[in-house]
Amino acid sequence: MKLQPKPLTTNAAKGRMGLVVVGVVYLLFVIYGSLVPLRFQPMGIDTAFAKFKAIPYLQLGMASRADWVANLLLFVPLAYFWTGAVLPSRGKTLRLVAGMLVCVACVALAFGIEFTQLFFPQRTVSINDIIAESVGGVLGALLWWRTGMRFKCWLESLGMVRGSAGVAERLLWVYLFVLLGYNLLPLDLTLSPVELYHKWHEGRIWVLPFSTGYEDYAHLIYALVSDIAVWAPPALLWKLAYRQPAAKVWLYVVMTATAIELLQLFVYSRTTDTTDILTAALGGTFGLLLVRRQTPRAAAKINSSVVMLKVWLGLGIWLAVLAAVFWYPFDFNFDRAFVRERLLTLHRVPFSAYYFGTEFRAITEVLHKTGFMLPLGIFLGMLSNASALNLPRKAWHTLCLLMVVTVAFGIEFGQLFLPDKIVDLTDLVLEVLGGAVGYFGYLWSMALVHPASQAYRR
Repeated sequence: MKLQPKPLTTNAAKGRMGLVVVGVVYLLFVIYGSLVPLRFQPMGIDTAFAKFKAIPYLQLGMASRADWVANLLLFVPLAYFWTGAVLPSRGKTLRLVAGMLVCVACVALAFGIEFTQLFFPQRTVSINDIIAESVGGVLGALLWWRTGMRFKCWLESLGMVRGSAGVAERLLWVYLFVLLGYNLLPLDLTLSPVELYHKWHEGRIWVLPFSTGYEDYAHLIYALVSDIAVWAPPALLWKLAYRQPAAKVWLYVVMTATAIELLQLFVYSRTTDTTDILTAALGGTFGLLLVRRQTPRAAAKINSSVVMLKVWLGLGIWLAVLAAVFWYPFDFNFDRAFVRERLLTLHRVPFSAYYFGTEFRAITEVLHKTGFMLPLGIFLGMLSNASALNLPRKAWHTLCLLMVVTVAFGIEFGQLFLPDKIVDLTDLVLEVLGGAVGYFGYLWSMALVHPASQAYRR
């Protein structure tokens, strides 16, 4: 019998297709983000080519330096995903040619984006951006050559993860990666003693805890509670993942927070504050206290009325927190002329409001909108698992997602009457996304932690 060549394994084929999908989505994101706010201005092609030939090379000041790094990092994931998608599994020559083609495509895309930006006057066109994006493309391809196989193995292993320790370990490192990346934005890095002196002189280095000024007590409470809440999940996940003594886990959390503050010292626009180390210590303590409540005996009583009552109480408290965060200072204005004027802003291009500001500000707003809705989705996931009602899972999914949409719509509707708030349909989408990720993420985690339990079936 003639032997047939072995096909790619199911996991490998799915992994490659997943990289293609992610690569296409990220490519669309890069193109769209490079042209927002989409205010097109017609121009003759000859005029455009003449202007493109004369685009300047900008001197990199502090703000331009951060923008240059942002453009570089923008193309790193693009090249990384596409290199993984198109790179053959065998043949050094073919692999080398495929990698080079990805680099050439990234350079061509950089030129194409900068040329297209000439037709959108609000965008800045410079040689710096072309260099940064091209370098980012090359770095992304090289990074795949270095780490691609480990990354693919890690992705393929996600489907085989079982038990709380395995799930917690992966969630922990993803969380720490996002936390570190966010705290180093906008990457306006400096090692200059002169610039570090100016940073201290401008009040962005605070050695004494709690010496930072705040507008009022509400902003002080918000800042402290937020900083404490950020460090509770790492402590909880660290304890669940590695089963180490609580004192050791707490020390790891404090050391991580200290390292981040030291790294922020070299990010010019970020504030280095010893208060953040103390709030991390409190957050770590809170996270470890939560772990003590996750006992097998408590898990066995997940359908008890006491647990249901606690979940409903937590859901109600979090709805109050959302109202306080998104509607403060509650200075509602119901004047018809004011509301009519606010309604006219709803037709803006998606994500255009995030363009007017720094990349750090945009990412902060995205995390703000999605992050505060995550716990809502988690509470709804708990209700879905703890409920004794005999409803199909799809019906529960529909009800919970409708709840997320209703809350998100209520937040944006309330902001319509608040003069200091921006009403944006983009925020509505982000809030729904955050709640949906919290809901399905919780169900996915519980299905991996308790694979034999029918309570967590999808």
